[in-house]
Amino acid sequence: MTHRSVVVMSRGMSLPLLLACFFVSTTLAHGQGLDYVNFESGPTRPLALSDDGTRLYVANLPDDRLEIFDVSGQTPIRIDSVPVGIDPVAVALNGNQVWVVNHQSDDVSIVDLSGPHARVVRTLHVGDEPFDIVFAGPPGDPYAFISAAHMGQNNPNDPQLLTPGIERADVWVFDPQALGPGMGGDEVAILSVLSDRP
Repeated sequence: MTHRSVVVMSRGMSLPLLLACFFVSTTLAHGQGLDYVNFESGPTRPLALSDDGTRLYVANLPDDRLEIFDVSGQTPIRIDSVPVGIDPVAVALNGNQVWVVNHQSDDVSIVDLSGPHARVVRTLHVGDEPFDIVFAGPPGDPYAFISAAHMGQNNPNDPQLLTPGIERADVWVFDPQALGPGMGGDEVAILSVLSDRP
């Protein structure tokens, strides 16, 4: 079929007919057993275990959810499922919250665990394609450090995309106790580093 399509195209095929042939050929190829490929972001830190070892928090990448499992027994039991942003790639615990880094929606979902059902209580806007998160700082009052690409998405600074020698990765720093009233949260600082996908 491919050879035949090439011969017909060489005689001058109209664009609508060409698109129809492409659709039919790909449909037939799919029907012949070729697997469907779903492009997803690679997980960075998709699991977090509670301090007492009874709860496992899992980033469900294809379904854009945070899955919560009771792992206190022999078999894990799913006890909750929370919709988050697009392509959750990393999770980190901070007290009674799980912070979920969403690679494609360029944000962080803060999931509150204190109620009868977990739910997103805040969304922080960070740089383009965030990858990972860690909490560090004073005991009981850590800061959140979130790595992202330096591409200008949600960045208040000029990304200088055409300027050579500019750092191409950012680390966004948030104080969980002072996120501010703004819709996307108020960062403490944005640290630029000469790197790619830290």
